[in-house]
Amino acid sequence: MNNGRADSGNAGDILDLSHFFPFRLSILEKRVSESVAQYYAARFNLTRYEWRVMATLAMHRSMSAKEVANFTGLDKMQVSRAISGLKQAELINQSKSERDRRTSVLTLTIQGVELYNQIVPQVMAQEQKLLQVLSAEDQQTLHRLMETLSSHAESLIED
Repeated sequence: MNNGRADSGNAGDILDLSHFFPFRLSILEKRVSESVAQYYAARFNLTRYEWRVMATLAMHRSMSAKEVANFTGLDKMQVSRAISGLKQAELINQSKSERDRRTSVLTLTIQGVELYNQIVPQVMAQEQKLLQVLSAEDQQTLHRLMETLSSHAESLIED
């Protein structure tokens, strides 16, 4: 199996990105995200980071920015920019936590919930279009493999 190296074993090896798993996964993520984002970006002027924040808040009801970043895997700057855009569009509220006044809590506004509910059927349909090339068994295998690789990759991250 090609591990991304042009000529394994030599000190001057050149990495063949077309066979390097992290690179290929990054390209796949970008293509998949763009195929879904084309719906909400064009119609509602949302970035994919803004959409991820909205979807996360819809799922969890309320979270801090740090919790959103941890859940989505986005960095603090991406989350901060998304929050700013969503606040400006009046799609989320940001208020002080009653438990810890140093922490802000994010929630969707009524307008944010309505927009979220409008977008979800479309992104779910796009997900189905993406996955229709795989059998139900292949989809289950893909999901299982993604979970396995995600857990293993997390275990390899050094603190």
